[in-house]
Order: sequence, then C-alpha cells, then structure tokens
Amino acid sequence: MSLRSDDLNTGLPKPPSKAARVSQALGQPIIFDGTTSPVKKALFIIICAAWILPGLIGHDAWKPDEAVAFGIIHSMLKDGYWLLPTIAGEPSFDYPPLYYWVGAALSFIFSPVLPAHDGARLATGFFMALALTYLYKTATRLFDERAGRVAVLLMIGCLGLLVRGHQMNPEVAALAGFAIAIYGMTRIRSEPRKGGVTTGVGAAIVALSVGIVPALAVPAIALVLITFVGEWRNRDFRRGILISLAVMLPLMMVLPMLVLMQGDINSRVWTDQILGAPFLTAEARGSIQPLYFLQILPWFALPSLPFSLWLWARDRKKLRDRIELALPLVAFITLLVMISLTREAGEAHALGLLIPLSLASAMALDRLPNEVARIMDWFGLVFFGIVAWALWFYWLVALTGFPERAAASFARQVPDFALSFNVFAFVLAVALTLVWLYAVIRAHRNNRRAVVNWAAGITLVWVLANLLGQPAVNHVLSHRTVATTIASLIPANAICVASFGLGDSERASFDTFAQLRFVPQFSEKYSTCNWLLTQGSREHAPVVDAAWQMVWEGARPRDKDERFRLYRR
Repeated sequence: MSLRSDDLNTGLPKPPSKAARVSQALGQPIIFDGTTSPVKKALFIIICAAWILPGLIGHDAWKPDEAVAFGIIHSMLKDGYWLLPTIAGEPSFDYPPLYYWVGAALSFIFSPVLPAHDGARLATGFFMALALTYLYKTATRLFDERAGRVAVLLMIGCLGLLVRGHQMNPEVAALAGFAIAIYGMTRIRSEPRKGGVTTGVGAAIVALSVGIVPALAVPAIALVLITFVGEWRNRDFRRGILISLAVMLPLMMVLPMLVLMQGDINSRVWTDQILGAPFLTAEARGSIQPLYFLQILPWFALPSLPFSLWLWARDRKKLRDRIELALPLVAFITLLVMISLTREAGEAHALGLLIPLSLASAMALDRLPNEVARIMDWFGLVFFGIVAWALWFYWLVALTGFPERAAASFARQVPDFALSFNVFAFVLAVALTLVWLYAVIRAHRNNRRAVVNWAAGITLVWVLANLLGQPAVNHVLSHRTVATTIASLIPANAICVASFGLGDSERASFDTFAQLRFVPQFSEKYSTCNWLLTQGSREHAPVVDAAWQMVWEGARPRDKDERFRLYRR
C-alpha cells in the first residue's frame, strides 16, 4: 500500500498563519539591543515619516520666513525671475536661489493636487529627508547601523529642529548640504575620489542655498580635521581634500557668473545672496552677536548637546586618535566659530550644528550612566505625554464647547474660529497615539529606549499639533483673510496702491493671497496712486498726508502688534 503525503503529515502541527505570526511579534517586548526586527524597523520608519510629513501641507505660508520664501517662489512662477529672487516684483536680498528653484519645481509638479504653497513646502521635506539619510549613512560608516538609527532619532528629537525643520527656509537646504559634506569626509581617507566629490557637492549645495562664505566652513572643517588628527602625511587624505576643492569651487562660481552676465547688479546681491555675508555691510554688522548661538544651544540642541559634551570630556585623551571622535568635534567647533562670527543672530542659522552633535551623542548613548538615561526616559514620557493629552483635551473642547470655561478660554485665544470635524485627521491621530502607547508599554528599559521614547514623544506632539491644532493656528497666523478683505475694498480701476511701512513678509502675503502689489513710498509713481496701505501698531499709526482718508483698519485675529490701515485719496 502506498502512503500519500497527507498521511505522512497527519498529526504534525500546522505552521502558524501570517496573522498569528504578526500577533506573536507584536506581543513580544521591544528590546533595543542593536539587533533588528520587523517591529523595530517599522517603528523607526513610522517615527521618521510621522516627524517629517506633518506640517508640510494644510496651512498657509506664515510670516516671517515662510511668507518671504513662498513670496519669492510665487514670483519665480509668476514673473519668471529665476536667477535673482524677487518679492512682488521687487528685489529680495535674501538667499541664493537653490531652495527656491526646488520649491518652485515641486509647486508646479504638484499643482494639480496641492495648493501652490503646500507644493513649495515639500522642498523642505525633500531636503530634510536628504539630511537625515546622510546623517544615517555617516553614523553607520563611523560606527555601525545601530548608531545610524540612534543618530537620526537624536536629530529629530532636538527641540530646535522641530519647527525649523518643517518651514520653507533655505537653511534646511544648507543643512542637507552639510550632512552630505560631512559624510564625504568619512570617505576621504580611504576613498579620496568618492569622498572628495561627495564633500565638494555638499559644499556646493550649501553655497547655492545660503552663500559662499557659509559654504567655506566645509573646507575649513577638512583642513582643521587633518591638522587635528595629524595626518598631513596621509597622501589619500590630502588628495581627497584637493578633489573636494576642485569640485566645490567651479560649482560655487556658477551663480556669480550668471549674475555677472545680467549686467548692472546691486551690491547687496553680492554681499547677501551670492556671498551670504551681509556682515560686509555696516548696517548688518550690528545684528551679529558672537555669543548668541552659545546662548540658544542648551535648549536648541537638547538632548544631543549634553551627551556630546559628556563624551568629549570623557574621551578627551583619545580625541586625536579616533576619527569617529575627532570629526564631530572638529565639525561642531568650526561651524560654531564661523556662524558666530559671520552669520546674523537667528535660530535657523544654527541647524548645521545639530549634525555633529547628533553623531557624537549617538556614540555616547550606550555609555551614559543608567541614571541619566532613566531621567531622560522619564522626562520624555511624562512631559510629552502631558502635552499630547493637553492637545487632545483642547481639541475636544474646541469641537464640543465643553467644559464651558475651557471653551471660553480657547475662544479668546482663537477668536471667530469654528472647528470642523475631520475624519481622516482624527483616525490618523488616534492610530499614531496608539502606536506611541504600544511602543512605550512594550519597550524594554535601557539607554536606547530613552532616546526612542524621546523621539517618539516629540513626534507624537508634532503630529497631534498638526492634525488637531493646525486649523486654529492657521486661522491666527495667516494673512489670507486680511489680504482678501483689503483686496475687496480696492476697485479694479484703481491706478495703483501705494504702501508705507510694509514688510517683506506682508508684501509677499498680499501678493500670493490677493494678487496685490504696491508702489513703495520713495518710488516715482507714489504720488500718482489713489490708494494707500500702511502697516503700524494699534497705538501708533503712521503719519500720512491730510489728503488721505482712512476707509478700513484691521489685523489678524489676536495680533496685538501689527495694524493695517487702508486709505483712499
């Protein structure tokens, strides 16, 4: 008698189904021990995606930085000024055009499905993804793959990156350039050609994003590094640095050559846009505060800064012997000195410092005293948990009007705003809140859990703030209502509209929201205009000629500083 295969399998246990395997995997504790698993990979990807994506779409361009950036992109698309950025037809002495080019291209590509400003803001997501990718590659090359994930989590956990890393701002493109350049430096010693080319391309991205002078930090880092580790005799190291300069310098010269071909150019185009060195002008030198960046770093670079300082102090005798210690230290100090002496005081200019700090703190994490890790773990869970609970609470208050006292307080903060229920936002917010709770409950306590919980907590807060609170914030911060109201009061046959005291971000907002462009006060056409818009404060109105009669006065909801006044001659 022959036996069938079915008979041979009788009595053997059946393999678990796919659903059962998934359930079993989810039921296991998450141990961040350097090994990989589908659950840990999924959690890492969810945290990164949930951090990058929210905030890129769904709201207007807010003042000051976003309004200016999108005003320039809008002018590129509308007027064709692709080389020298302009706002509403007037020159903008701001940044080189690389970020604006990418923003304009993405705005055009996604125009069938997204508003122009949302499409343009995707440029920030693109450059942030690029920066995090090369940070991961750098940490992986210096240490191992585990350190790559930790470095990325520490980076997105830095408080200073949370808002700046989601705004339309050329400094985000420079951040990506620095990340690429520092990755190239990890390859220069062993692969001089590949490392040099990568470093040079990264420096060129910085130059085309924020200017040539900030980009000079890249060769400065390379030269200080080779001096610090004492490897001038290393032929490959020297060759790699020369290759990076040979790649960087011609790419840096592309924009100046194109500008020279334009002919008569304002000197500020060179100081502000091409060189990125407004300190060369007397009026801008007063805005340089050498100690500013040292003052903001304790909160801006939290939690990476204290971990990095602890590592460098502990391994101070090994700093010149180990490239994984020397590169982040040299990059941090060189960048800090250069931006302190050449850049105006501003949080966005400090973004590049987060890259070397994240690299160093990734190396320090496993060696931290357990008490320090437990404090970070506890603080992250409690603080971000409370903030997340508060966001859910106020969303329910805004939606239901109960309890009445909290609803009244919310109404005072966001006057004339009515929240509507968004099913997609609600479901996504609930899902990500549950993912956070799962990660918190199932994670095994160790040093790495502390940074995962911190990054997951700050990501959850960012997600909830955007999914639940963004409509209210946009109602308060956007100039859309003010711009459309003013536009409706000005007849179509108006000769022109003059302006007095109007800032760049306001000019950009009025142009993008209502297609309003203004004649500045000292223009020859000023005296021919029969309408005038001024910007001042509630207490102090700009002094205008008696021939002007005010027809409207207003501001954004809850704005106690600015006040717009519209006059008719």
